[in-house]
Amino acid sequence: MKTLLSIKTLAWSLVCMIVLISLLIHGPVYAAADGNYATAQLSVTPKPCVALRKGQTCYLEVTFNWQHPTMNNYCLVNVTTNKTMKCWEQQANGEFSFDFQSSMSHDFALRQQASTIDIVNTTIPVAWVYQSSKRAKSTWRLF
Repeated sequence: MKTLLSIKTLAWSLVCMIVLISLLIHGPVYAAADGNYATAQLSVTPKPCVALRKGQTCYLEVTFNWQHPTMNNYCLVNVTTNKTMKCWEQQANGEFSFDFQSSMSHDFALRQQASTIDIVNTTIPVAWVYQSSKRAKSTWRLF
């Protein structure tokens, strides 16, 4: 029984590592919106943010880069928390770096200042190596 449990643990660790490596291989992800903003771009690097165990806070210094064909007043917004991260006046591109700290994925968007319409979106996904640090505890045992 112990051998079977250790094989399952090893297999699960191997699967987690493969997923983690495949997530880290992908470079910056660009998002482009449809319609009038077809050439607007928003990228964030690096992606994803990886914590050791599910539910733990992951820490990552990320850099957002954006560009738009029209100069205007734009803001980078954390859509998940509805918080404005940074605004630019009369710009067609910009860059912003900050320390991302979260236990869950966050969505970000580029918007015109004082608007709630997303021009282009991107996400910082939060991944983890292990599902949980706690085992289900039983109140009684058969053996």
